[in-house]
Amino acid sequence: MDDVHVLTQLPLNQIHGLSQECYNQRVDVFITLEARREIEALGIVRPRRSTWGVLIGHRRGFRFVVEKVFPAGDGRSVPKEGLLAGLDGIWPGRTIGLFAVSPDASFKKAVLGPAWYGKLILRWSGPAKAPVVRPSVVEFGRKFFLAPVPLVPAAKEKAHE
Repeated sequence: MDDVHVLTQLPLNQIHGLSQECYNQRVDVFITLEARREIEALGIVRPRRSTWGVLIGHRRGFRFVVEKVFPAGDGRSVPKEGLLAGLDGIWPGRTIGLFAVSPDASFKKAVLGPAWYGKLILRWSGPAKAPVVRPSVVEFGRKFFLAPVPLVPAAKEKAHE
């Protein structure tokens, strides 16, 4: 049978280019099929602005592999440093970052600190049918900042009979 795209006609699998220069060209992000479906599901239920959550996965060399998206808060709360320790008790060493839907300034301020250094931050905005995803990593250079990283395009998968 012919190859088919893992996710057909979905804008999420088409986002590869970023408008900003990438800080470290070797670092990139791959979102698994299951995690992509969880992101799409969030688009359908239309979470409130500033909804955020945790990215579960692993690192392989310079690549972040996102395997699960776990919603954890809304605009009334921000990620606290103790969150990471608590989640490591459930998913030891697998909390690779955070995501946020149309994050506000308080989210960005909360993640720009030592607890989230080197962690992946996925920010997405736009309509549910065409989300814009901006991956970045929390870096430090005299102060903490979000360094953009590229998103690996969705892979093709053989059709199952």
